[in-house]
Amino acid sequence: WSISSDPSSTTMTAPITLLVRLAFVPHLVLIALWLLGVRYIPHNRVGVVEKLWSPRGSLAGGRLIAQGGEAGFQAEILRGGLHVLYFPWQYRLHKVPLVVVSEGKIAYVYARDGHPLPPTQTLGRTVACNHFQDAAAFLTSGGQRGRQRAFLREGVFAVNLALFVVITEEFVLSGPVKDAANRYTDWHR
Repeated sequence: WSISSDPSSTTMTAPITLLVRLAFVPHLVLIALWLLGVRYIPHNRVGVVEKLWSPRGSLAGGRLIAQGGEAGFQAEILRGGLHVLYFPWQYRLHKVPLVVVSEGKIAYVYARDGHPLPPTQTLGRTVACNHFQDAAAFLTSGGQRGRQRAFLREGVFAVNLALFVVITEEFVLSGPVKDAANRYTDWHR
């Protein structure tokens, strides 16, 4: 407290300075955690990881999903919770919703990456990938791009929406790749 010689003007600089400092401390802590690569994903969402740069280079020849540490969308996703070492200068995390298929409904799946379909085939072959929740298994087991023969039944699924587009009666989930999201809305009609 500093009191001037004028009894009518009393200033309280010490408590105000203390309040200002206390207001900045949480902000500084949050900025420090962000710079240290600590990220939070809510439990009703998944994090699609996009690697901005890598010493291993970029993806080759028309691929969309990286499996060998290249720059680009990664095959693994982050479930809800705290995750470390995802530095803001190297990674971008896209928080997308969990796929919820209502009771008595199904969801169609369209794969953006994988082996190309031969001209005689209209649906991708079924591969073991835990209901499209394991993108790496889908790609390494010979999953094919395009419409999938397998579909999602009722339930909650953590799907990599950079690789898969999920289509139901109510919605189309196309994830962080927004350039062609509208082209998936009418393919099943």
